[in-house]
Amino acid sequence: MTENDTVKARADGAVARGLLADGIAYAAAFALAVLPFLWIEDLLAAAAAFTATATAVLFAVSVILADVSVYDPYWSVAPPVMLLAVMIKYDLWNVNALVLLAAVGVWSLRLTANWLVTYRGLGHEDWRYRAYREKYPPFVFQCVSFCGLHFVPTIVVYAALVSGLLAVQRERFAPLSVIGLLVMLGAVLLEHVSDRAIHRFLREHAGERRTCDISVWKYSRHPNYLGEMSFWCGLYVYFAARCPEIWYKGLGFLCVIALFLFVSIPMMEKHNAARRPDYAAYRARTPMLLPLPPRGREEEEDANKILR
Repeated sequence: MTENDTVKARADGAVARGLLADGIAYAAAFALAVLPFLWIEDLLAAAAAFTATATAVLFAVSVILADVSVYDPYWSVAPPVMLLAVMIKYDLWNVNALVLLAAVGVWSLRLTANWLVTYRGLGHEDWRYRAYREKYPPFVFQCVSFCGLHFVPTIVVYAALVSGLLAVQRERFAPLSVIGLLVMLGAVLLEHVSDRAIHRFLREHAGERRTCDISVWKYSRHPNYLGEMSFWCGLYVYFAARCPEIWYKGLGFLCVIALFLFVSIPMMEKHNAARRPDYAAYRARTPMLLPLPPRGREEEEDANKILR
């Protein structure tokens, strides 16, 4: 066995052990979350108790394993689990419930599969978590982890899912909901194309510290984030078309947009600018979010002047 084979075998073993540990953690989290879920009658309150309990369990696991990234797949795994739990408990098997479970399931499978592609095992925390861990003393970091790294995203994704939880309670399908469904599926496709392009680019240019500017990345600096925001917008459109009289109850999807616009994108912009020498030029010619034609040379020079 060569040295490369040995390294690969160790890496594969670390991934397998990490997936096993994560699987046990999530099974325990969802099993314990069922207890308050069954006791509470109100649908929205029961779902909130379910996701809060599961998040608390995963936080405890992250403290024990000293790895906040245990929580990473929760964003994509929890929504279909909550939807299915609601459908089973309240006997909701209407067309809206089945359509939304399928759509959210497709979104979940793609996003979770993308997480698996980049997963390296326990102890390999996301760079954002490491930055917080290095910045704060242990107790303060755990407070930040509990509130900001675990419960804030849990609350955001729950708030966005409320529109779906309300829609599945309606028996009849609204024709205009097709628009929302198409937006959701289009968003999943955009995320899929974005991820495939950047994974291919990183393989072909490993170690070069170059910015990915191929495929949809040529027209948007964050097409994957655009896809994620669009998915939750589509879920809201589906809900609003079916329940126009309570349109305001589904506005939680705006929390997702706010999270990406004011937290995720600024952090990623700063991170890329520090790691990639060509990022300033890429930023100058490429729109931040909406896919638009790249700026021409004159526009790029003007943008560079503004940045300076």
